This record gives sequence, C-alpha cells and structure tokens, in this order.
Amino acid sequence: MQVTITPAEPSHVPTLVDLYDRAYHGGYSACFDRYGPASPQDFWWVQTEKPVFLLEVNHKPHGVIIFGRMGRQMLVEEVLIPAPVGDRAGDAEAKAMESILNTVHDFLVKRFHGEHQDLLTLRCAETNAEVLNLVRRYDFTFANALVVATGAARRDARVPEGYTVRRAGQADSHPVARLQEETLNVTVLPGVLNRLWKQADARVFLAEREKFPVAFLIAQVKDGVGRWTVGVREAHKGKGLGTVLAQEALQFFSANHVTPMTTYWALDAQSAAFVRSLDARTERTYLYFEKRI
Repeated sequence: MQVTITPAEPSHVPTLVDLYDRAYHGGYSACFDRYGPASPQDFWWVQTEKPVFLLEVNHKPHGVIIFGRMGRQMLVEEVLIPAPVGDRAGDAEAKAMESILNTVHDFLVKRFHGEHQDLLTLRCAETNAEVLNLVRRYDFTFANALVVATGAARRDARVPEGYTVRRAGQADSHPVARLQEETLNVTVLPGVLNRLWKQADARVFLAEREKFPVAFLIAQVKDGVGRWTVGVREAHKGKGLGTVLAQEALQFFSANHVTPMTTYWALDAQSAAFVRSLDARTERTYLYFEKRI
C-alpha cells in the first residue's frame, strides 16, 4: 500500500469539499469559522491563507490535512481520514490504518520541525475516531477543548446598580478592541471592527461603570445563525453584566428569526457555567492535543 501526502491543488477542491462534508455534515466549522456545509469557496479561501494537503492511498484521494496558526505557533487544524471498517475489520484493514497513521504522524512532526517548533499542537472534533487513535498511539496530551453551543433561553435581567449598558458605535472601536484583547485574549484588527459598524445584521453593546468600559457584546447574523460573544473584565464578573448583554443579543436574533450560536473554552469554568446558565446546547466540541517533539 502506498500512502502519500502532497499539497492540494485547485483541481482537488471538489474532492476536499466532499471529504470535509462527509466528516462534518454541516454545522459550525472551526477551520472556516463559519456555519453550514463546506463549499468550494471555503477551500479557495483556505488555500490562500493556510497550507492544505491531500492524503492519497494508492493514488486515490483518502483524506485532508489543514494547517493554521494559534498566535505565532503552528496548529494542525484538521486531519480527516476515512473511518475504520469497524470491529470486524481484519488484519489487512488494521495494518492499512496503522500505516496511514504512521505516515500522518511522521508528516506532522516533519512540518513542525521545519517551523522550528518543539511542541506539536493538533485539533480534532471529538467524533474524529481516527485522530483520537493517533493521539493515543503517539502519547499526545489533552490541552483544551473548544465547545460550540447553539440555542439559548432569554431571561429577565436587570442592569446592575452603578452600571449602564448602551449600544456602541464606531467611536467606540478602541475600547471594544481593548476589551476583546483583555477578556478573551483576542487581537482584533481595526479594519474588522470598522466593517462591523456598517453591517445592518450586527450589534455591538458596551457596559460601563462611571463611563469606563467594563464589558462588551458583539452579536452578528452570519451563515444563517446568530453568533454572539460577550467579554467582562475580571473585576466586574459575577454581577450579572454578561447575562444582561446576552439578552441584547438574544432579542436581536429573535427579531431576525435565527438560532443563537457561541463558542467557549471548556477549561474556562466561568464561561462554561455562564453559557450553560442560558440553557445553550452543545452542538460540537473540538479537542486540542499537544506533544513535545
């Protein structure tokens, strides 16, 4: 059996879309940061931003590998290979899968060594049995999980005493960007926020204490769902500000007849408890693994 991994070419786009959709069947994609089935446009975009590789077995398309970055560090964003035959698989099938996993592992290590990185970080959906097999086989350790939650229940919530909540505008770009960086560790380019103010399907709110910004909400209708993000400065958590801001998002999405969707890190206990308090349902979980190489 011959297993090869080569850079994807434009002619491979239909194959890449098919492999991706067979694995995910729609829903939120962390790789594309969008909701719904993959499309050729998604892979055209990814190939201009991230290295994409096609895995072939005996010269036939068999899987896809996509690299991205977390800050300055490289990340294996996707490793998609067909599911194993199952419990009844014979020795030949088991050996074939072992050969594929060995080839993938060696390829990933080589790529990270080429980037002069000694920590190999890999992400996969919790349902990706093949990659879970790979991380067990090669002694990766669990690092974190990104939880995708959909739906949420509206609650009666009052603005805490001493605080005000208002809709933000373009003049608030700087405090919104600072709040995102401080509360979510996310750096936002000015151009991204500038485009947001011009969109009719987006809302931004600020919570303030004595006119000092302490929390924010970004709500946006995108890909047919209502995506929302809340961030609250540490000293002002536990007062109900997040719930008040979330209600602004849920009211906006209800008026647009779309389902709310958000993401949070599983090891962030406060965020997890907050999203659960809104009765949001877990749709998908992406697991992050690490290994020193």
